[in-house]
Amino acid sequence: MNMNFNLFTPTNLLFGAGTLEELANQQMPGKKALVLISNGNSTKENGTLNRILSLLEKAGAETVVCGNIHENPSKEVVMEAAAFAKEHQCDFIVALGGGAVLDASVGVAAMANNPGDLWDYVSGGTGKEQPLVNRPLPVITIATTSGTGSEINSWGVITNTETNEKIGFGGTAELKPVLA
Repeated sequence: MNMNFNLFTPTNLLFGAGTLEELANQQMPGKKALVLISNGNSTKENGTLNRILSLLEKAGAETVVCGNIHENPSKEVVMEAAAFAKEHQCDFIVALGGGAVLDASVGVAAMANNPGDLWDYVSGGTGKEQPLVNRPLPVITIATTSGTGSEINSWGVITNTETNEKIGFGGTAELKPVLA
């Protein structure tokens, strides 16, 4: 039984056997991607990272890889990845991984294009609840695990180790991935 489908919500969701190859045929939201992966080795060892880099190249995008995302991503790691995106002049994010990478991508997309600290924009806890100054970078998500649907929503759970808080960040339409 074939279960392929395409859903736009406004995230363009491609699903089913063989659809990963469609990445090369999709309109990229920019010219240079920050490919965000975990600090583990699974996407490297199983060949997924090289496959994604090749598909992005075929789609006409340059890439740089940031592999520092850990389980329960911290504000510090999000800020480091956002600084890496700025340093390399990335204009979109490709989140390749499980929940931690998908969660972190929301914060990285926001902070790669906005001033200050992530907690300036967090609502709740010690967050300062400021609106984003600039539009976040567009995000493409490629989930490598099954979970909560993080690949198509605009939220990420981030830990602030300084204040001992773990809070959801995001929620605005401009933080929804453009492609999953």
